[in-house]
Parts: sequence; structure tokens; C-alpha cells
Amino acid sequence: MKIRNKLTLQFTGIVFCILVLFSVCIYYAFSQYREFNFRKRLREKALYTAKILIEVDEINAELLKKLRRNYLTSLHEEYVRIYDKNDSLVYKDDTINFRIPDEKLQKIRDEKKYSFVLAERQFVGLDYKGNYVITASAVDIEGKEAINFLAIALVAGNLFGLIVIFFSGRFFSSRALSPISDIIHEVDNIKEGHAGLRLTERKGKDEITQLANSFNQMFDRIEDTFEQQNKFIAHASHELRTPLTSITSEIEVSLLKDRSPEAYKETLKSILEESLNLTELSNKLLELLQADKQSLVSEKVNLRYLLDRLEEDVLKRKYSRSFIIENQVNKDLSEIEITGNEDLIRVALMNVIENGFKYSNKAVKLIVDAKEYANICFIVRDEGSGIDKDELTKILKPFYRSRRNLSANGFGIGLSLTDKIIKLHGGTLKINSVISTGTSVTLIFPI
Repeated sequence: MKIRNKLTLQFTGIVFCILVLFSVCIYYAFSQYREFNFRKRLREKALYTAKILIEVDEINAELLKKLRRNYLTSLHEEYVRIYDKNDSLVYKDDTINFRIPDEKLQKIRDEKKYSFVLAERQFVGLDYKGNYVITASAVDIEGKEAINFLAIALVAGNLFGLIVIFFSGRFFSSRALSPISDIIHEVDNIKEGHAGLRLTERKGKDEITQLANSFNQMFDRIEDTFEQQNKFIAHASHELRTPLTSITSEIEVSLLKDRSPEAYKETLKSILEESLNLTELSNKLLELLQADKQSLVSEKVNLRYLLDRLEEDVLKRKYSRSFIIENQVNKDLSEIEITGNEDLIRVALMNVIENGFKYSNKAVKLIVDAKEYANICFIVRDEGSGIDKDELTKILKPFYRSRRNLSANGFGIGLSLTDKIIKLHGGTLKINSVISTGTSVTLIFPI
């Protein structure tokens, strides 16, 4: 069922229930008022009759009957009866064969005023000065007709109201959901080949505007992801094709004619070198993909232990230049812990350190600092050729390489991978470079 129909039915049901409840309250209130008013009229007639008969000596029972019939308005099947202390009837103005039970007369004497219903007749009883009991009775035909008419009017009104409520609810639900229908129509038009389309910008701060903005932001992210994937595939294909082509060429040349063992060894060395490059590239690509999908498993990493392992990794690579670690933290490094994934942090630092050795002929320095509150800073400095200002933001993209360092070995993946790892840890990557002086890369991790 569509939301419009659900809203219409829910709105109709709620409003109709309120309308029915309101009608029931009106019916009950009118019924109670009708009964109260009718009993009040009976009580006034009974009291008026008793006063005239008992307190006016010139009027007897027969004269009173004539006065009541000729000059007073009578109710339907009305009668008035007066009893003395012995329950003897002293006045009767009716021809109805109806006897009031003795317990009812006693109830009237006990409570002074008492009302009750017998055989659809309304009764009112009054104790008059302890000497008489006055009873008045009638059938409220007009009241019943009025209450029946009111019931019919309320039922008819509710049925008519139900129809009006349904179509009103359908109209307002359609109007309220029309922006969503517009969004659905616009989203349906954003198909393959129309990736640049976006939802119409809406003004306001309502939920529909927020939904449209959220869709546009999602489309931006999706388009950016597709663009990155396409670029990644294109660059990866290009980078993988180069070593594979080189290996294939070396093998084809070797198979053209017989060669000496030394020549075969040189060919195998060249193939091995290209294979190692291919392996390194594959590992970098895998690390880059894993960084995109990585869900960070945080742990407490001891800073002293991390630096020791990092120094071991640098020594294993046997760089010809020295590697210097400088501590500018005013406390023992073994007392500091970083919250994060140790392996990923080491990969991020090692990528920057490797770049320092690739693009510099002098020592690479790693400075550990804690100037920023609740953060630990790793600053990797080299004295290489530097990076142009217009390339400082581009070098974080996969496979991008600085124009000044195209001759050096590498694939342009390291910094991109490092940036992803730092963002995964909630940290920040900063790069400062001066041409012909060197580059400083700052990795900031929260403690």
C-alpha cells in the first residue's frame, strides 16, 4: 500500500473516531439534560399542585382538577397524586390504572426528593412538610422524539463527515507527499549516462529539503567513488602493464637465439628486478584497497615499542643514508600510548620515510613531538628536491607523481595510502615543501 493511501486511511480513521466520540458526548449530554429538564417540570407541577390544594382553603380537589385541565399545559399521560401519612390517596388527577409500590413511597419520605422510572414513565416524588407525599408522572414523548432525531442527525452527519474527511485526507496527503513524488521522478531520471544530474535544490529547512540534500550528497559521493575507481583501474592497468611488458620483452629476446650462461643470468636478473617491482606494486595496490575497506580495530600502541619496530624495518631495507629519530617529547616515550592499529600506523610512517630516502641523497629525520594537545606528531624531514606548490594537494591522489621525481622508482601510491590510514585514525596529514631545500611531512595521530 502506498504511503499516500496509508496516510489517508490513518487520517480518516483518527478524525472519524474523534468525530464519533464527540457525537456520543453530545448525545449523552443532551439525553441527561432532557431527563433533568423533564423531571424539573414534573417536580414544579407536583409542588404547584400541592401548594394550591393544601394551602388554599377555597380550592378543593374537583376545582383544582378543572383549573389544571383548563389553564395549565399538561404533559403526555400526566398525573399528579398526593398521599397522606398513611399512604391514603387524598388527591388524584388522572385516569391511569397505575399503582406506585409502597417501597417507592417510603423512599420518597426517607430522601425527601426522589426520582425514578417505571414502565417507561418518569416519576418525581416530594415529601411535603412531613405530612404529605406528592408524586408526579408523565411519559416524555417529545423528549424521546427529540433524542431520536438527534441520534439520526448525528449518524447522518458522521457518515457525511466520513466522506468529507476521506477526500480531504486524500487531498492533503497527496499535497504533502507531492515533493516526495517529485524526488522519485527526478531520481528515476538519474540513470546510467546521467551521473551528473542532481535533484532540484529546494529552499527551507523541512524534512523534504533535508532528504533532497542528502540524496545530492550521496550522488556526489557515488560519482566521486566511480571516478576514483575508473582512475584507479586505468592507473593500475598502466602500471601493471609496464613491468609485464618488460618481462615479456626480455623473455622474447632471450628466446630468439642461444646465448651464453652469463647473458641468461643478466636476463634473469632483469626479469627478477621487474618481478620484484611488480610484487611491490601489487602489495601497494592491495594495501590501498584494504585501507578503503578497513574497519579500524583500535588498540593501545606503546610509542617506544612502535619506534623500535619502525627502526628495525628501516634497517632491513639497508638504505645507504642514515635514519635519525629525534625525541622532542618532554617525557619517556614508553609512557605514551597511541590508540589505533599498530600495523597500519607503521605502514603510514614507513611510506613517508621511504619517500624521504627515494627523493633525497642525505639523511632522513623522524621527529616525535607532542605540542598539540591530545595528539602525537611524527614529522619526517628530508633534504631532497622538494615539491611544487601546485602539486601539494595532487600528490595525495593514487598514482600521481611529482614532475620533479619522475625518474625515481615508485608508483605514486604511498602518500595516498598514508592519507587514508591517518583519516581512518581520525588524524591529519600536513605537507610542507621548499624547492631545492626539502620536504617536511607531518602525521598527527590522536593519543
